[in-house]
Amino acid sequence: MVMFSPMMFDAPGSEDNLLTELLFYSVLAFPVLCLAGGILPWIFRRHPLGIWLYALSGLAIGLLVSAIVLLDVMCGGDFAC
Repeated sequence: MVMFSPMMFDAPGSEDNLLTELLFYSVLAFPVLCLAGGILPWIFRRHPLGIWLYALSGLAIGLLVSAIVLLDVMCGGDFAC
């Protein structure tokens, strides 16, 4: 998914669309946040707030879904609107 994300900017005018950029950066952040949500709670398992680091994976999914929904609702699914 990350490998094909630069192709979002192929449509004319899509490089100026903030929602397309939000989707691009959420796709780039998805694997990093998911890995951090799996590794960091294990590293900080003795810290009392370390359990909240599991929420990083949920944040990644929420960011990606919200970017897709916003692009679909605001632009009709087009990357250039």
